[in-house]
Amino acid sequence: MALRSGFGDILEPGFRKIFDDKYNELKEVFPTIMHVNTSDRSYEQDSAVSGFGLLDQAGENETLQYEDPVQMYDTTYVHTKYQKGFKVSEELYEDDMYNVMTKKPAALARSARRTAEYYAAVVFNNAFTSTSTGGDAKPLCSTAHPRSDGGTSQSNANTEGLVLNETNLETGKLAMRGQLDDKGMKIMARAKTLLVAPALEKTARILTESTGRPETADNDINVYQGDLRVVVWDYLTSSTAWFLIDDEVHEINWFWRVRPEFKQDTSFDTGAALYKTRTRFSKGWSDWRGVWGSKGDGSAYSG
Repeated sequence: MALRSGFGDILEPGFRKIFDDKYNELKEVFPTIMHVNTSDRSYEQDSAVSGFGLLDQAGENETLQYEDPVQMYDTTYVHTKYQKGFKVSEELYEDDMYNVMTKKPAALARSARRTAEYYAAVVFNNAFTSTSTGGDAKPLCSTAHPRSDGGTSQSNANTEGLVLNETNLETGKLAMRGQLDDKGMKIMARAKTLLVAPALEKTARILTESTGRPETADNDINVYQGDLRVVVWDYLTSSTAWFLIDDEVHEINWFWRVRPEFKQDTSFDTGAALYKTRTRFSKGWSDWRGVWGSKGDGSAYSG
């Protein structure tokens, strides 16, 4: 409970200004990376069925060969509730000379937006973490994603932690281009977004926005100029990890069960003003394809 005894400054007329959470917010990034959906159930579940392999060559009057599609992995999104509130005594609300307490509901809204950004980024912050897995029991970026048909496993993570530079960017782009479906067939996976933390923004922009080829005196064109959208996310915790994303192929999802809602009430007994915000959401991925990542720290990785 916020009482007058704890907020003497806002009761005194001598101050020129009382600063109140005045800092600018970071722009929301997760809606530009993830597929944002709404849900009207307690959870959402995704699944998939494979296609087919290549056609069989057949001779004249030869019997037709049949191939069964394969049930792929299931992914469940369970919506979690997040909430926060605050209480202000009737007297403090009345005597606040700088209208600080009247601005606090807006601060709750900022907290709700920051919470969404924080948890959305967890998908990538845990991309190499064995305890954060998808439907195939592997992390988002794994060196051994199993195939539903029992075929050779696939990797969408670099095993050497390649740092972000021109040579390694090409390695990542080619690796994504080599992603296959669950029947081992080529798919149209192409890197379109380069996702980095602020520490790699300068490198990412030099690589993708320079007119000439970066880090060389040769008069070559920069083949990556305009080829990749650079997204810098302040909520990424690794200063070295970098990700390539195909915005049309990836299945990284966010579900709003309840968008942030705000309520206000007054205690009949004490007159205290009560404020709260509440939201429910889930996040994750239904398929790893369309994403490729490197820890970028130069160390071996297997997961």
